[in-house]
Amino acid sequence: MRFSPSVLGLALLSLAAGVAACKVTFSDEHTYSCARDSDCGGDGFTCIPRANGGSVCCKPSGPEVCDKVDNDCDGVKDNSGKAEVCNGQDDDCNGQTDELFNLMTDPDHCGACDNACPQTHDCRSGRCERRLETICFDSFDNDNDGKADCDDDDCEQQVCGTGCRCESLKKAEDTCSDRLDNDGDGIIDCLDSDCVDKEYAVGATCLPDGGVIEKTCLDGVDNDQDSQADCLDDDCVGQFCTPPNIYFQCTPTHLCKCNGGVQVAEVGSVLCRDEVDNDCDGEKDCAEPSCDAQSCATDGGLDCVCAALRKKEAQCANLVDDDGDTKVDCADAEDCPMGTSCQKPGGGAGACTSSKLCD
Repeated sequence: MRFSPSVLGLALLSLAAGVAACKVTFSDEHTYSCARDSDCGGDGFTCIPRANGGSVCCKPSGPEVCDKVDNDCDGVKDNSGKAEVCNGQDDDCNGQTDELFNLMTDPDHCGACDNACPQTHDCRSGRCERRLETICFDSFDNDNDGKADCDDDDCEQQVCGTGCRCESLKKAEDTCSDRLDNDGDGIIDCLDSDCVDKEYAVGATCLPDGGVIEKTCLDGVDNDQDSQADCLDDDCVGQFCTPPNIYFQCTPTHLCKCNGGVQVAEVGSVLCRDEVDNDCDGEKDCAEPSCDAQSCATDGGLDCVCAALRKKEAQCANLVDDDGDTKVDCADAEDCPMGTSCQKPGGGAGACTSSKLCD
């Protein structure tokens, strides 16, 4: 766009009108006022009214573009009227490029303009990733893969309704004590094979034959609702009737006795590493004086032995935490003191140092 001379400039031109081949060039950096087109000196310049009053000389250069120039001479710069599209350009002349498009999440422009994700995918962090079926009870194919709800393996172990869970591509009864057919197969609660080993009530689970078994036998509650609680219920025979660290079990005679009625002395390499309080005195394994010098290793070996009512690392050169205290060889300074033979981490024999290292 170029601007024409002012009225004063035209007057000067008139004085020189008789001079052949006389031409005056005016700066495009200024705006020149006018009253009519003839004031603008021709050459395509016209007198354009301004919205805020007055008129100026202006020569249209074409449609409005984002160049901070009034290209179409309507008195407004950069009013292209275009909507922003994803193309790497500032289409609406607001100084921003593609500001309406989030390339991290837009499935039509994922990671780059016009990079559209397939219908079965979402745009996550600028990448097209397969959409998963996350709503598994609306009878709708949410991820557009031709499978809906429990028929879609995305729904495995997901909720398919109240008391219902998808299992092995089908609805399965998941609440087994509400007397409702939650999966719609005509069978309720423990009678439904879906409920086998699932909780019927706190401390009771469903059996394969449709019955219920008491599983908690030390709470004083009739968990399976058969009118018998804890050891009085035949279901509890052999089960703990006191906390597991005190090894009492229900007997066939409905009593709660140590080791099911046969008290076993805590002694020997097996009973001193079985994590069981065999004599029911409140202590087990290495905490029992009778286990002193017995193996506490899981394999029955002597890399770990009971000593002073605790486990002791007895092998300090194998790079293994034999007594399970998270300290290995020389780092277990109580069991492997300074001077004890050890194995260096890189290989070769050494001796434990005061800094708990093998050197």
